[in-house]
Amino acid sequence: MNLYDFFASTMLAAASELMRRQGQALKTMIKADTSVVTEADLASEKVIHDNILKYFPNDTILSEESGRTPGTGSHVWIVDPLDGTTNYSNGYPFFCISIARGRFVASGRIEVEQGAIYDPNRQRLYFAELGKGATVNGQTIKVAAPRDFAKCFLVTGFYYMREDILQKEIDRFSRVAQRCQTIRRDGAAALDLAYTAEGVYDAFWEVGLAPWDIAAGSILVREAGGSVRNYSMTQDGFDISGHGIIAGSPNAVAEIAGLL
Repeated sequence: MNLYDFFASTMLAAASELMRRQGQALKTMIKADTSVVTEADLASEKVIHDNILKYFPNDTILSEESGRTPGTGSHVWIVDPLDGTTNYSNGYPFFCISIARGRFVASGRIEVEQGAIYDPNRQRLYFAELGKGATVNGQTIKVAAPRDFAKCFLVTGFYYMREDILQKEIDRFSRVAQRCQTIRRDGAAALDLAYTAEGVYDAFWEVGLAPWDIAAGSILVREAGGSVRNYSMTQDGFDISGHGIIAGSPNAVAEIAGLL
């Protein structure tokens, strides 16, 4: 089985667990960071983990709900079995599954080599491989063409922030909002990144996200011709464990970076 087929079959199986539970009364737990996890997250995660362990038993798995499952090889899977859990549990159809595969490099960082995001509501599979471009359902995608920032359609999120941290992000939002056309806040960072790779949004930015929120989306945007960087970098560059993410068309990313 090639990697694309593995991603596709695994995500479709995980999505079936999500969709058959949609609209049901689900057991819900609140995690330490006040985010929500449901039995649907866990069912999706089990499907993904079982498939990875079956076909790639030596790989490490880093997953939102179960943490790190150590392996003996040089590769790591970065898994979000349900990104947008709050949307999902409230019947808002904007959520996805995000899976990336990367390699541990000498610095200890993870270099993402493949990534996929599946939108079960629209039945769209986004896939990217390092150096080979990005697709949705097999069709090549590109980030939005450069245009004046005043016309840019952007997306962001505030995640689970409180008090002074939230206020700082609202201030950043305000600075950007005064310069662009409009901003959305959809509540699923991985799917926001997929839409950005597809050229729906000119750019996305957010802070406080974990590697499983952005690993697959970051390679999608890069392979779709976009720029991806952390908040603190002075030029294009990105670490999935770094501080914040700005991703999208290069001109929009540069403008947002200056405003943040």
